[in-house]
Amino acid sequence: MKSMILVVLTATLALTACSPQSSTPGAAVTATAIPAPESSGSEVELAPSDTAIAVADEVIGMSEAEAIETIAEISSEALTSRIVRRDEESFMITMDYRLDRINLQIDDGIVTTTYVG
Repeated sequence: MKSMILVVLTATLALTACSPQSSTPGAAVTATAIPAPESSGSEVELAPSDTAIAVADEVIGMSEAEAIETIAEISSEALTSRIVRRDEESFMITMDYRLDRINLQIDDGIVTTTYVG
């Protein structure tokens, strides 16, 4: 019985392998050209805005809550904040660089260091 099943499976596989994959010759998958970008990339912002830098400097010396509130209230840009260190505890953070994010380091409840990114 086992040998009969083995023969049937072998014959099925052999016939399947020999059958054409497509009824149209040359219908294989081909690469398509990727369109060129509309811009040269020179317009991409690589540096934080003057506002983000000014706000990052402004919140140094504020309490953690005041700094977060100040950053959130900036209406000209959608800035966000992130605590990267509080006292001796450093938090795991992503390494993506975001021009709209101000990273805060806190010592004894006061913002001591900031950086954009």
